[in-house]
Amino acid sequence: MTSSQRLAAMGTSRRAIRHHYDLSDDFFRIWLGPDMVYSCGWWEAGDDRDSLAQAQHRKLDFFADRLGVRGGRVLDVGCGWGALLDRLVRVHGAASGVGLTLSPGQAGFAARRNVPDVSYLLQNWTDHTPDRSYDAITCIEATEHFASEILSPDEKVEVYRAFFERAASWLRPGGRMGLQLICLDNVGHAGSRAGRGPFTDLILSDIFPESMPASLSELVLGWETHFELDEFHDHPGHYQRTFRAWTLAYREHETLARALAGPEACRSYARYFAVGEAVFRLREHSLYRVILTKRPEPKTWAVTVRPSDIPPPADPGGPEGASAGAVRAHYDVSNSFYELWLGPSMMYSSAMWAGGESGSDLERAQQRKIDFFASRVLPTGPGPWRALDVGCGWGWNLRRLAEAHRVASATGLTLSRAQFDYLTQHPVPGTDIQLEHWNDHDPGEPYDAIFSFGAFEHFARDGTTGPQRIAVYRRFFRSCMEWLAPGGRLALETIAHDGAPDTDAPLGRGPLGDFVLSLYPESLCPHLSEIVLGFEPFFEIETLRSDPGDFARTCRAWLTALREHEGEAAAVVGEQVVRQFRRYLASSEIQFRTRIVTNYRLILHRRPGVRV
Repeated sequence: MTSSQRLAAMGTSRRAIRHHYDLSDDFFRIWLGPDMVYSCGWWEAGDDRDSLAQAQHRKLDFFADRLGVRGGRVLDVGCGWGALLDRLVRVHGAASGVGLTLSPGQAGFAARRNVPDVSYLLQNWTDHTPDRSYDAITCIEATEHFASEILSPDEKVEVYRAFFERAASWLRPGGRMGLQLICLDNVGHAGSRAGRGPFTDLILSDIFPESMPASLSELVLGWETHFELDEFHDHPGHYQRTFRAWTLAYREHETLARALAGPEACRSYARYFAVGEAVFRLREHSLYRVILTKRPEPKTWAVTVRPSDIPPPADPGGPEGASAGAVRAHYDVSNSFYELWLGPSMMYSSAMWAGGESGSDLERAQQRKIDFFASRVLPTGPGPWRALDVGCGWGWNLRRLAEAHRVASATGLTLSRAQFDYLTQHPVPGTDIQLEHWNDHDPGEPYDAIFSFGAFEHFARDGTTGPQRIAVYRRFFRSCMEWLAPGGRLALETIAHDGAPDTDAPLGRGPLGDFVLSLYPESLCPHLSEIVLGFEPFFEIETLRSDPGDFARTCRAWLTALREHEGEAAAVVGEQVVRQFRRYLASSEIQFRTRIVTNYRLILHRRPGVRV
């Protein structure tokens, strides 16, 4: 374990913190407002009347609601001037709280709020030892101070892993953590260093010396061992509006600001407001809001991945995934057998359920999932559009896109001869189905959108290591970037290992998981960090959802249908195959309900260029 002294030395120093935050409380109040909240607000889309104060309250209320703070004890790491704990106690019924800051000015201001049963400590997170467990932890735009600008990506990940390990130790079982994160986006590690441009140099020299945002992958590598992902929001536009609100407030009282902080500091801050709005508008940085739940047990790794273990984006490699023969061993059992329990749509991936729906609403829930992705991935306007479906299955996604979403030209890729024959017999207008591996695909002309539901699990082979898998995923995402038109989007849905351990040996993830994988020879579900490390050089993230409950309900609906048609199914494929699939569906439902595995849904936007 990295020592507290080393961790403290790897982050922003107390001197640098005080350089920024102890400038003048009255100066900050001019543009932050009376609540003194120095982080991105949560703005209502399309509401020009929304105020800065409302946006800040909405943000604090979001975390209070998702963390379930009523009656609980909360730790706020990087508490600023104390607004979050103030609102959590006075408005949302939190019982008590502790705030950590390295700024004497902030600690003094927060203490003068006189919030009952809340204390503010002038203390680094690296030195914190609570006297009893917390029910929830918040960390709102503080991780940028945990790792200084001189660190390598490997060293940054070392810090984040230590932070999340300690945070998990401070939480009660099942406790939650709320994060608000400024992250590098279209600018990578190399482009974010000092001397790389006026934006970076202003922030590093005049505003936040010694500080540095993480990339999303660095933070996921930090938290994945000890935390499950519950909720994720990508809100760079919210920071554009926040910086604009700060700018307008500052300009209204600029004379007073100059008297409080001096003309030189005011010139730097005026430039900082403009730069801040610009970097989020250009997505050089993004703003993520994340809710995590402490795992029952830490996740174990065969290989603890470091960023330096991964080949550069220009040199993706790695072994092939599941072979065509292995894919056909599962999907070519019998089209009529699958139709008995998948239903008329023959959709073999998770549905998206509404609250009161029953298993009989499976077709509606599958249509809802397709419409959810299509509405977010296809361009706005009348169309017609050109799309690719990687792992198209029996073609229902392509059919729905053609009938309801103005996709006039589409290509579907499958390795299953049975699926290819089915689509030959039941063609989708305007669609070309190819019996082809994605790695061999040449589109001829760009696509407007790419879809892939339930195929990603076949892209890397069981028995490979994390770095080997990530290399394959990078090759896939690079291909998608090259196939897409500028501004194009990728819709991805994949089963992923959540609580399941990593192993570089075939199988070995527990009896339920091993049984399921026995029906999917050579295939392997990814871990979240592997997915993010795969797409990050090529795509911006717009949506990330972890929906294990949806797949659990889908497995239950499939199992119920299989049992209802068990005699017919046995006549088609035999009783032994029916028993295997019954066990597979029951095992899968258990794994989703216990979060051994989860179902990730992602919407990714093509970067203007490869991020390095």
